Amino acid sequence: MPLRRRRSHYQQLTQFERDRVVGLCEGGFSFRDIAERHGRNVFTVHDCCQQWSREGTASRRPSSGRLRGTTEREDRRVRRMIVAHRTSSAAEIRVPVGTTVA
Repeated sequence: MPLRRRRSHYQQLTQFERDRVVGLCEGGFSFRDIAERHGRNVFTVHDCCQQWSREGTASRRPSSGRLRGTTEREDRRVRRMIVAHRTSSAAEIRVPVGTTVA
């Protein structure tokens, strides 16, 4: 099957899964056993454990690209305002929220 159809190869590990992988590595499980438990590639598990041993953290590195314009909290506030005032324009929502709304 072409890789284009099988997108499971490109799924990122969540922070919870990364912590579980590290815990199982420290518990003495092999990379293959951990990969089978999580349904991931052995190399993904290996890289996660290697990063833990090298850096002491299993968090994802910041990706390249455009920086966020708003924080998660501001995003939630904008969504709340949109739901509460469905007919308001972006300019009207921008004033009470205090951020740029597109």
